[in-house]
Amino acid sequence: MSTILIVLLLSAAGSYKYEPANSGGDTDGRPLITATLHNLSNLYVIFSNIGIVGTRNSDTTMEWPGGSGSDYLWFGSYWSSAFGTVTPSGEEGPYVSRVALGGGEDEFRPSEGYPMVKTVNGPVAHEETHWAEDDWSETNQDPMGVMYLQEAYSWSTPGYNDFFANHIRVTHHSQFGNPGVPLRAFCFSVQADCDIASADPFQLFFNDDMVFYDGHAIWCNDPDASFDYVFDSGAKASESDEYIYQRNPDASWADPEDEVYYHYNYPGTDGIVDADVNSDGVSDHFTILFKVAGGDTIYTVEPNTGLELFSNGRPENFWEHTVGDTVYAVVPRNMSYMWDSDRPETYTDDTGEPTVNPPCTGFLGWRLLDLWVVRAGGAIECPIDVMGCPIPLSHSWWDWANDAAATDTMAYDVLWGNNMDYSGRTSGPAYLAEWMGDPAAPLAFQPLNPGPFPIVHENPLSLGYLPFDYRFLISIGPVDLADGDTLHVVGGWVMGKGLDGLRTNADAMLDAWYRDGGWGVPDVPPVPMFFYEAGDNEVQLVWSDDAEWYQPFGGYRLYRSVFNTEDWDQIAALPEGVYSFTDTTVTRGYPYYYSLCSSDAETGLESSRSNYKKELDGTPVPVVPGWSCDPAWTGNVRTVPNPYRASAPWEGPYENRIAFVNLPPVCDIRVYTLAGDHVTTLEHRSYGGNSGEEYWDLTNQSGSSVCTGLYVYTVQTETESFIGRLAIIR
Repeated sequence: MSTILIVLLLSAAGSYKYEPANSGGDTDGRPLITATLHNLSNLYVIFSNIGIVGTRNSDTTMEWPGGSGSDYLWFGSYWSSAFGTVTPSGEEGPYVSRVALGGGEDEFRPSEGYPMVKTVNGPVAHEETHWAEDDWSETNQDPMGVMYLQEAYSWSTPGYNDFFANHIRVTHHSQFGNPGVPLRAFCFSVQADCDIASADPFQLFFNDDMVFYDGHAIWCNDPDASFDYVFDSGAKASESDEYIYQRNPDASWADPEDEVYYHYNYPGTDGIVDADVNSDGVSDHFTILFKVAGGDTIYTVEPNTGLELFSNGRPENFWEHTVGDTVYAVVPRNMSYMWDSDRPETYTDDTGEPTVNPPCTGFLGWRLLDLWVVRAGGAIECPIDVMGCPIPLSHSWWDWANDAAATDTMAYDVLWGNNMDYSGRTSGPAYLAEWMGDPAAPLAFQPLNPGPFPIVHENPLSLGYLPFDYRFLISIGPVDLADGDTLHVVGGWVMGKGLDGLRTNADAMLDAWYRDGGWGVPDVPPVPMFFYEAGDNEVQLVWSDDAEWYQPFGGYRLYRSVFNTEDWDQIAALPEGVYSFTDTTVTRGYPYYYSLCSSDAETGLESSRSNYKKELDGTPVPVVPGWSCDPAWTGNVRTVPNPYRASAPWEGPYENRIAFVNLPPVCDIRVYTLAGDHVTTLEHRSYGGNSGEEYWDLTNQSGSSVCTGLYVYTVQTETESFIGRLAIIR
């Protein structure tokens, strides 16, 4: 049994230029397995250098909104697959190098010479990390000689801060597989075990999820790209009406801001084409790059930055779909995604948990943005393009009770579209037929309706399956990789409120990839270095001038939130050159969070609200203004509140806490029942003499909650003592 050391890498100062070391030869000297956290955007992501997103035991795997404490992903991983005599054994068969859910079959390890290095305010993004992993360590019995050179990017820019982008270069090193044997019909896959979401109060909150694909239910009348997706039932995407477009009908009394419309959650008919809910004649599964009407070219405006999406870079190839006198330039969205659906055993519809704070209305997906192969001789090929656009091979899903990835053979079948019920195979990618009869692609077939759409495993609801703990797999290929060839996969994880929000943010990620020649996300002022501490009925805050290099610098905005890191209120606007502030408008005993933003003098954009206090794993840490030590404590000690009625004003849900205040610096507090039974002892130690309060969680020495009643407490130092009474009313 081997021991794995996980190192959490938070940041690295200074800029960083990625200089890959020699990747061949000896496998000794591998870097440590390292987990890195990106948490300057609105999507907090932890990932590791063994081909996974998440650590399978982290509380911050895919937290959204950032700082909310609600996580959407348990485990994500990247797979490589091929058929043939591609491993050292020389035996023909299907092989899939991957990282398993349980961790006992992890087949990737950090690559020698490629340590995981994170940079804040790097040359490309506000957070960027570079590293590599490969499949030829001792943990893999059948390596194919595959290496992933990874780049991960996050931004705090509003409108571009809800995705985690990836550029993965897949290289083949046959000396670690079967020397000289190429990887033919190679496929790259992204697997996700989404658990939507941890804010759901049910213990098994992941057992009511649903999964689908965005980008297949499309149609187009471009003379050079004419098609219409056909479902297994024979219905065309341009006509299909199998779902009711609606909000959660049992949550009409919830906060309207926490409600979303669901597109594929309620089977039935409503007279609306499922993939065209606004009835404009354009599939909702398309990203609209721009439209031309009356001779004018019209772009979508990103509301946070005012930028016109795709006006400063867009895919070279797109399709033109005409509706009336308007021409739409479109590309498919190419995205697998999941959401919180209705728990079968509940009496009311709890889709999205709209009454939970925060609600579970986020949708999580992974989108393919671009793919190409650079041959050893420098030639560039786009082998999975259909009508000029890259199209994945398949979208598949399964549940934890029917693990489709249990063996290489099962995993290989499902990524080639041989899902458990063979649904979604009527339509498929047009390039698939080209592989029929090729021994490297034994599962290739001729779709009845070939076109620019993958093999899509149908929505579980349409197949009679209930919401459950599902996983998705989006597979990309097939391509041939010889030694020296590099497969470039560009995509990313993206979150959004409802499917509409997910689509909006996924389209912003595509704009980011093409803007200004690649990842041209507009800049925002940097996050200032910021410190604060609570005092006696106040909070003192200080910061450095490290953000003032940004031009045009527009000063500072100070925000405060109570109980959480979501409900921010601006409490001060401060000019350049001011580096401290004292907040005297606080209430003792309340948990406060603070964030200081720098701003742009021209655009008004500000840095992310991300510099509040955190634990190493990103958990927010409040400060609590209290009471200073009292020299005349024997006459002033008291409990707050008294009586305690179910909760104190400063408490969040399910908390139990009272404060003993005006204490001396060092004392012991003992609590008794009126019968004289000892309940608990609290040791108050403030050697600096700054803190005059001590909190009690209303439990006894055994950890059990105390009952309603009157209690006696004593406060004792070496020389003096005090006796008081308190009441607890549950």
